[in-house]
Amino acid sequence: MKRLKLFIVTLLSLIILPGVVNAASGKITVSSTSTIVVGNKVTVTVKLSAGASWEMNLNYDKNYLQLVSGGGEAGGTKMVNTSTGKPNRTYTFTFKTLKKGSTTVKVGSYYIVDDNFNTMSITNNSKTIKIITQAELEASYSKDNNLKSLEVEGYELIPEFKKDTLDYSVNVPEGTTSITVKAKENDSKASVSGDGAIEVTEGINNVSVVVRAENGSEKTYNLIVNVIDQNPINVEVNDINYTVIKLRKNYTCPDLFSESEITINEFQIPACVNEKINYTLVGLKQEDGTIENFIYENGKYTKYSEIVGTSLRIIAQDYNGEIDGLTKSTENINDKEYQVFKFNESSRFYVVYGTNVETGEKDFYVYDSKNNTFNLYDTEYIDYLKDLNKTYLYVIIAFGLGLFLSLICIISISRSKSKLKKKYKKEKFNNKPSKKSQKEKLEKIEKEIEEKIIKENVNELKEEINKKDDTLVYDLFEDDKKKTTKRTKK
Repeated sequence: MKRLKLFIVTLLSLIILPGVVNAASGKITVSSTSTIVVGNKVTVTVKLSAGASWEMNLNYDKNYLQLVSGGGEAGGTKMVNTSTGKPNRTYTFTFKTLKKGSTTVKVGSYYIVDDNFNTMSITNNSKTIKIITQAELEASYSKDNNLKSLEVEGYELIPEFKKDTLDYSVNVPEGTTSITVKAKENDSKASVSGDGAIEVTEGINNVSVVVRAENGSEKTYNLIVNVIDQNPINVEVNDINYTVIKLRKNYTCPDLFSESEITINEFQIPACVNEKINYTLVGLKQEDGTIENFIYENGKYTKYSEIVGTSLRIIAQDYNGEIDGLTKSTENINDKEYQVFKFNESSRFYVVYGTNVETGEKDFYVYDSKNNTFNLYDTEYIDYLKDLNKTYLYVIIAFGLGLFLSLICIISISRSKSKLKKKYKKEKFNNKPSKKSQKEKLEKIEKEIEEKIIKENVNELKEEINKKDDTLVYDLFEDDKKKTTKRTKK
């Protein structure tokens, strides 16, 4: 319909304005990215220079390109204008690439007239798009990750720069706090990082200049900057060599420590103090340039380290349920009333239900009213303690029961022993011998002992007599005495 209207307007102009008119000229330009990866989107631009009214159509191969959005009529590829006074117009089309290969986009058919409704002479071009795979794209990238030049402004590099030499050093005078590193990539498609203004401290400083090629490969140039210290304070801690930092601007105090000074080897050394814990810190630098905090006390150095946690940010919410062992209450937190659960009336810890702002998770959190911090409420540990308390209760009950049974046994055994003792005493009393029989038994024992002693004495006497010659032997065991003469053996 619009084309018919355009034809009628043109016909009327020829009737109303007779005569021969030289055809005006115009230009259609089609442009886009030359190379694109399969699956990515590509933008095609159609620009018309000159012309008042027109009708054009963009042609493309649907096997390679899929129209995502069009700048023509109804979002398509047809471009129409019937008004005058707009000699230039640009249309934009977006396509998705479908497969590997080459395809051409161009304005295939067009009808363009000028302000006088004369058909224009148009120069038209086309655009060829090469569609490649991701692997082909990466293979086309430059691999050059070399530096073209490297220097430290105002100082001499050792050794002289060469693109294949990676390690360099430079000496700068005492008191130098910054240097300027200048580095130029060998390939314009590569990128450089680590150059520019660099802060340095006394002693050894390590600077790394990294060159990243278009294909992503990297090369690192290492620069050792030695800020000369005429009188270094060298110390050794745990077999590691350090140098004491002597300039305040090279040493920053950690949180909760304030700046101070101490004297080491007759030098005023920057220090950091915390009077609450009575610590004095100094900065020690390793040979690789790393600066660490050390506790200094009476000439001794101890490495300082602390655990730094993060406090949660909670959006408090009401909880309709109950928490076993806790009492629901209302407390003031940061000048606002919130629902909390308390362990007891005097506790500084509250359990709050809410949403973690960072993670979006809803849970119970323990609030420390003294330090104004939140931590996750560990119900698993609470349940463990409850189970442990139950176990202790069962053990106590079992122990008490065992003790009670043992006591009963002891009482029973004691009673049995008492009965047996009484029975034994009774039987012993009944079997006790009379005084007369005891006396007779005693006299008998005394007589036996007396006879035994006499016998032993007689035997000894006989042995003494037998040792002598011509000795009279009397038989003491007979009633009448018999005298015999023992003659001496010749």
